[in-house]
Amino acid sequence: MSGSPLSRRTALRSGGAVVVLGAVVLSGCDLDPTSSSAPPAAAPRDPDQDIVEAARAELSGLIGRLSATDGAGSLVAVHRAQLAALDGSPPPLTQRARALSAEQVVTRERRAAGRFTHWSLTCANGDLARVLASVATGIRMQPVLRGAAS
Repeated sequence: MSGSPLSRRTALRSGGAVVVLGAVVLSGCDLDPTSSSAPPAAAPRDPDQDIVEAARAELSGLIGRLSATDGAGSLVAVHRAQLAALDGSPPPLTQRARALSAEQVVTRERRAAGRFTHWSLTCANGDLARVLASVATGIRMQPVLRGAAS
């Protein structure tokens, strides 16, 4: 008897495994070209995306206005670092805004700190909440606000 050293039983088992494997592979395929699968659902929108965008816009606005204000270089540097923590890009310095008075700086910074506090309390992501709260605290700790009358 010449031929394969495999027994008949081994050959049948191997062939059965191939048939089962083929059935498993084909069961995941749609062989009917007339039916189309629904497109995959889009990833759900991040519920905090609006907050992140608003926070970035707030910091960009502050950077833009403070860049034109004498003596606000340290605030600009702080806001640039905070914006980077939110993966934001600093605004281009192509057009300078009108300078702010010392009173306007304090008002805008306090308003921004309040917004960041609100956003930190309303966002769903705990890590983002900590970053936003840190931004609010960082703003409140600036000498321009600590020395200002309430």
